[in-house]
Amino acid sequence: MDMTHLRENRRHGTQGFPVGVYRVEQPAGRTILDNHWHDEMEFLFVESGQAVFQIGTAEYEVHAGEAIAVPCGEIHGGYPLEQSPCTYAAIVFDLEWLINGRDGDSARFLQRLLRGRAAFPPKLDPASPWGRKAIRRLKRLFKLYESADPAREMKVTGELYLLLAEFWSAGAWSPRGLEAPSEARTLERLKEALKVAEQNFGRKLTVRELADAAGMSEGHFSRLFKAYMRRTPVEYVNLLRLRYAARRLADSDATVGEVAAEAGFDNFSYFSKLFRALYDCTPSAYRKSRGYAGPVRK
Repeated sequence: MDMTHLRENRRHGTQGFPVGVYRVEQPAGRTILDNHWHDEMEFLFVESGQAVFQIGTAEYEVHAGEAIAVPCGEIHGGYPLEQSPCTYAAIVFDLEWLINGRDGDSARFLQRLLRGRAAFPPKLDPASPWGRKAIRRLKRLFKLYESADPAREMKVTGELYLLLAEFWSAGAWSPRGLEAPSEARTLERLKEALKVAEQNFGRKLTVRELADAAGMSEGHFSRLFKAYMRRTPVEYVNLLRLRYAARRLADSDATVGEVAAEAGFDNFSYFSKLFRALYDCTPSAYRKSRGYAGPVRK
């Protein structure tokens, strides 16, 4: 799952069936999942290995056989634990689609989840009875999603309702106040700055400009950014630039120098150094490894 921008712009599934399942294998020592956010809810199940997953500023150690629940709109990411490799499966789905204009207690419960008025425990522990049930349903969902069953979409939809119902039945959720907590307001301001970064990384971009977008002092913004993103603002902007450069190297005939300039780097040596650190190879070698067959100008 290549998180090119903090907020995923991709559609998960289709308009009529907005559900996506992803399996990711990360070798030892590599970032498990770049910090990002999306409006949909997500469950991540660690199939092998272990990792530290971050939701907001909280961190959770997750080992094989355990899972986490990510609320709608939360910044989240994953990092190596003791340099262990990690394989995980994730299901991302649109809660509003499940509600779909329905009335009644179940719809009201899902609305509370959607609007952040209710929350699940972030970590699903198979040692608890409801945790075991929820994880079993997750495994069933992954299997159903990848099946050739003609009723696959109907069965996946039903299993999603049953998965969420496991939390409801067990009382494994907590209410949130009607007033948005200060952390939620802060997160929305941070997202505004991140949008500016995503839309403008190709030009000179200062920390001061990002802090202004968030309505914060530069020092406070930098500290908050590092807490949520585990990177400084400069490191994050460079990550956006490098992800963009990698895509351009893989699908265009622009020279490496042209790609570096498009991505916002005015120092080619600095670009090459950062690119090698992220992708373990030079930009030219990366292009060859992606099998680009078009002409490459000198």
